[in-house]
Amino acid sequence: MFAVRASSYVYMRELWEQIRSWEHARWYYSLINTTIRGSLLFLPITIYWWFTDRKNMNFYGFTLKNFNTKPYFAMLGIMLPLIVLASTQSDFLGTYPRGVRFYDLSIENPDHRWYFVIYELFYGMDFFSIEFFFRGFMVMAFIGVVGPRAILPMAMFYVVIHYGKPAGELVSSFFGGSLLGIIAYYSKSIVGGIIVHVGIAWMMEIGAFIGHWFNS
Repeated sequence: MFAVRASSYVYMRELWEQIRSWEHARWYYSLINTTIRGSLLFLPITIYWWFTDRKNMNFYGFTLKNFNTKPYFAMLGIMLPLIVLASTQSDFLGTYPRGVRFYDLSIENPDHRWYFVIYELFYGMDFFSIEFFFRGFMVMAFIGVVGPRAILPMAMFYVVIHYGKPAGELVSSFFGGSLLGIIAYYSKSIVGGIIVHVGIAWMMEIGAFIGHWFNS
């Protein structure tokens, strides 16, 4: 067992050293990290659902049954002015857009812009995993055990992953997570939550890019 762990560590170390030698290594690492993190989340939960809940419910909220897009786009409309306001704040611009961490890439360089487009697509995919875990698994997998009481611990745990983010985002994560949890509980779908979460994330990225452009 120890030998297997040691060889795995050596392999990952060698892989990381190889990635570091690539041009735009941080960009590649980000995409690979997002893919691996999502896979490690989906795989065990999928296995759990297949053997325990497959006959009782849909795949933890991945359903369009009785789904209506209007409420979710209304939420995005409500969030838009708040994001515009946040885009003028220094703590927000110090965190977003996430792509600014790629120091060897510049949005002003036409040859680099497709890197940012691909990164934002993967960045959006990250929120599929987040919604699936928090509003899908943590709420729906425990409905039969604790009912709606599953929403509160989910929202509190959801706040934890926002530590280090701007204060407004940290505080709003509890209320936003609770609201999305309630919606998922009653609709038995997380598709709307994905729309809201990905939409807000991309609006924050766009707002931050515009905010940095005005400040430059």
